[in-house]
Amino acid sequence: MRKILFPLLVVVVAVGIFLMARSDKEVPEMGAQRKTRMLTAEQLLARVHQKENLMRLRTGTDVLPGGNAAAMVPVMIDWEESRPWAEDPFVIVHNLNHGGNPVDGTTVFCTARIPLNGVEAVEFILVPLDNIGSEGLIQHGQLRFIFAKDQPVELLNYGDPASGSDPFLYDIVFSWEAWRPPYEEYDVMRGMNPAAYQLSPRLFSGPTRFLDEALGGRTWTAFRLRLPNGRAGLSELLKVELAISDGVARHSISKILKQSEEEWAAQAPDSAGSGASLAAWKALRAVAAPHPVTADTMINIKNQDLAYQTLLRSCATMALYTINVTVDRLVATGHTEGLNMDNLMNPELGEQEKWMTDLASTDLKGIFLRAPDAIRYLREHPEGWPKNIPKQLEKAGLLELENGKVKKIVYRIDKVTPYGTLKGNLIK
Repeated sequence: MRKILFPLLVVVVAVGIFLMARSDKEVPEMGAQRKTRMLTAEQLLARVHQKENLMRLRTGTDVLPGGNAAAMVPVMIDWEESRPWAEDPFVIVHNLNHGGNPVDGTTVFCTARIPLNGVEAVEFILVPLDNIGSEGLIQHGQLRFIFAKDQPVELLNYGDPASGSDPFLYDIVFSWEAWRPPYEEYDVMRGMNPAAYQLSPRLFSGPTRFLDEALGGRTWTAFRLRLPNGRAGLSELLKVELAISDGVARHSISKILKQSEEEWAAQAPDSAGSGASLAAWKALRAVAAPHPVTADTMINIKNQDLAYQTLLRSCATMALYTINVTVDRLVATGHTEGLNMDNLMNPELGEQEKWMTDLASTDLKGIFLRAPDAIRYLREHPEGWPKNIPKQLEKAGLLELENGKVKKIVYRIDKVTPYGTLKGNLIK
């Protein structure tokens, strides 16, 4: 029986990988190629000095030096303005995506004050990206942090409450993504090679992210997390998420700036103006330099582990990694209540194996040849499929239950959303 089952399993996995490689392809847009606008080093440096202002970008055409989409820039912490160890701790973040209009292709970045003790709930969210299977073969994973009504996130450049403005947000979404040029489709197989994409931890307001998904015809399937030590445990998860995100963001941006500076310097004309631009590059790199806040090596991730990789460091596995690191830290301080200690997951990002990189450039025959390695890996790491992560979290005792079953909420634009009904929120 086993002689029959294993070849059958190889075929199933190979076909699954093949479908995975094809299911995220979309029909290219008709019309002429869009002309990009590259932001200069001087413009980026001016943004650093005018960080209190909103920044509006064209999602499909604005690029950073090097060619990656400016609208995919990661969240970064302003450490000089933050007070993470104060009595009422908070951090100031830049590049929070709130507003803009996906219909006309604009993105707006804000600066926000995030209260570290304000988290009331956290959801692990799966977003199907295809129509294969009942819940989708390819799924995006992200973490949604919900804040208490008396401790919201405050947008610092969105109007003064004294004048009647409402600058407050009650949920934010962290989404780990493969940073690439505008309108370059994400390729699952290409992402097997960590040299293909930079890793970008992006931050959205919940409503902005949900609208983007809804316009793409996608739903949210939310699983409410249950961590030891109650709200303090949820607060620890927020701190871990912010610290890891900021570290990875600085690594990715520094790498892009270094490469772009070298390319610019090699092509720059021998003139007086080139010296000023070179100074701007160096100033930008100083702003993006690493800012370690802890000796924990699980948070200060090794440089070689900071690139995007479809199985090891994808959207879903990075979300899971932050949860695992948080639980590891809570257990170390004696908080184990509600945990199934025999099913806890180690905080790891895995080791790159040759067959993974080979899949980035192989054909259907190559996929079949490497399917046994994929089967072995997925048996050892079932979280490689995002849809398996909720079951892993349930086994570890990390999901809220309702009547003995995992509490799962499906949010849809035409039915239940996290923000009420669309009909109720539109001005008639």
